[in-house]
Amino acid sequence: MPKFEQSYRVLRQNTDADARTLSAYRSAGGYAALEKAIRELTPELVNQQVIDAKLRGRGGAGRLTGEKWRIVRELDDEQKYVICNAYDADSRSLAAASLLERNPHQVIEGIVLAAYAVGASEAYLFTRSTFQAGTAALQQALQEALEANLVGRDILGTDFSCTITVLGANMGFMGGEETVQMALIKGRRGMPEQRPPFPARYGLWDKPTAINSIETLVNVPVIVRDGAAAFASVGSEMSGGTKILTVYASPESEPRVVEVPFGTTLRDILVHAGVTPTEQEHRAVVVGGAEGGALPISLLDTPFDFDPLEKAGAIVGSGILELLPVETCMVSWSMERSRFLSKESCGKCVPCRIGVKRITGILEGIASDLGVSGDLDVLDEFAEYVPDGSLCGFGVQATNPLKTAKRYWPEHFSSHIQEQTCPTGTCVPLRSHRFVTKHVLP
Repeated sequence: MPKFEQSYRVLRQNTDADARTLSAYRSAGGYAALEKAIRELTPELVNQQVIDAKLRGRGGAGRLTGEKWRIVRELDDEQKYVICNAYDADSRSLAAASLLERNPHQVIEGIVLAAYAVGASEAYLFTRSTFQAGTAALQQALQEALEANLVGRDILGTDFSCTITVLGANMGFMGGEETVQMALIKGRRGMPEQRPPFPARYGLWDKPTAINSIETLVNVPVIVRDGAAAFASVGSEMSGGTKILTVYASPESEPRVVEVPFGTTLRDILVHAGVTPTEQEHRAVVVGGAEGGALPISLLDTPFDFDPLEKAGAIVGSGILELLPVETCMVSWSMERSRFLSKESCGKCVPCRIGVKRITGILEGIASDLGVSGDLDVLDEFAEYVPDGSLCGFGVQATNPLKTAKRYWPEHFSSHIQEQTCPTGTCVPLRSHRFVTKHVLP
């Protein structure tokens, strides 16, 4: 996998079209893993290599990829599917777009290897329709791969076949949810479904389906080609390999896309991206994107890995790191995040549809110095109620901004409620006190 160490704007302007061709990819060892797998290895051995490599899903949940594949492979069904999630639910994340534009053949090879491992003959790549440059690069790469018999029927002269269909949609945040993608592939309305049953057992057209993020799948050729031990030697004890991250030095700054091993501290990631955070200039680092948690600068030595981040209150999520300036009021910040998420909710389940809106409304009152002490208790109730009752991961993670803001900056909330003043002097009241005059009839 390439090292993304420049800003995304520079990558787009300086991308060499030849670097995306089949000849260039094969000269760098591309498709060697596919040839090795279908000529020398059984599907079971490929699956075991992925398990031994400790490849965890890069889409946010962090499940072991090989364990998910094993469920699909062992089910007795003639038809199985693979879906590559290349959507990037959080539009500020540039991981999927970067991979589609720069490494389309590695994406294709990863999909075909996944299909071989689970016993699927049909695969779908679901992406944002706005990723026009990436989709064009992928379509060109697919044409080259078809002509070279690296995808399609009887791949490389064997009896293994795998077709890849590319679909694009622009569904906002919910388009990244796996059951939404399956519904759209089937031509239905994109709404999340309750799980279990999970797609691995009961997925696309009620058949076993392996759904993995694009970033997960591009690691598979590396594992098969170089071996599980080599892959697992990079990263942390629990998570092998690297993670592609989108880093924002401030909410308005140009993003930088970097690739780092799992277990790298947040501080080192920011420095690698060209940012030196300080308590004098920065209030917090937001980890995980729109549904991520805000962590104080004192926690910058937290390793970027699933379990340490969850313990701190953040998530791997969409792989976004964003620094907040020191003048940020965390009441206002959590309010803006909750407002955005309330609009992105599909509205299917009551806890998410109503709960996030209620959180937003209460935070608007607090930010306007109209809050009362009881509001904090109500916020705590909603922070537990929304995740517990939601159908999909969107609702499960939607209260992370609120919970981390209250956890690490309780004085911001108390200042607004008890002293009726913003601790940073930046909040603009969204509501105003109104004095109502009662007219008494004669």
